Amino acid sequence: MPNAPEDVTPPPEAQASCAVPVSSLQRLLKDKWADLHPNIQERFRRDPLPGANIVYAGSMEEIRCSKMGKLFAYLTRVIGNPLTPHEGKDVPMRVELIKVQGYAGVCWQRTYFYPRRKPYVVISVKRENEQGRMMECVGGGFGMVLDVYPENGSLHFVSARYFWQVFGKRLPLPHFLAPGKTHVIHDDLGDGAFRFTISMVHPQLGETFYQTGVFRRA
Repeated sequence: MPNAPEDVTPPPEAQASCAVPVSSLQRLLKDKWADLHPNIQERFRRDPLPGANIVYAGSMEEIRCSKMGKLFAYLTRVIGNPLTPHEGKDVPMRVELIKVQGYAGVCWQRTYFYPRRKPYVVISVKRENEQGRMMECVGGGFGMVLDVYPENGSLHFVSARYFWQVFGKRLPLPHFLAPGKTHVIHDDLGDGAFRFTISMVHPQLGETFYQTGVFRRA
């Protein structure tokens, strides 16, 4: 009778070296990660791998923007459509998380399917800065530093400061030149669904943008 094969299970340190790294969000939240709803933890536990995009599909139940919000949206088209100038209800939407080999951060591509319009695509990149804080960057070197925290199990992203990066320097922008304080909330609804809400409120102009909708993994 042949001898039983030897145990070929890798030692713990070898298993750790082969493990998929945790997401940038989990690293950033540290101990606060445990305060997120378990379904949200599972959703953001890993960044997408190159060539293996994560896709969510759903519908924005309400999209509204003020006259000044529409002006901000049209003016910022030159830096890659970071804002949508259109309003609507029950607008189908697709959210795709993309990781590109060799580039820092994760690309978030949101596609709005407004009736009787071409699909409207908004692209941004979420990544960590040198101080370990999260940034969301759009075209032309513009972006915002984000405060990220859990509250009642939900995940919150709140803009702390908008900036313009030029010639290797990150210059803070005055608050009145920005479309408003951005607040994104990710609420788990159970059964694989979650609510995604974005609001922007300007200190002088009031609410400029508001969107809310329900999504699932596609």
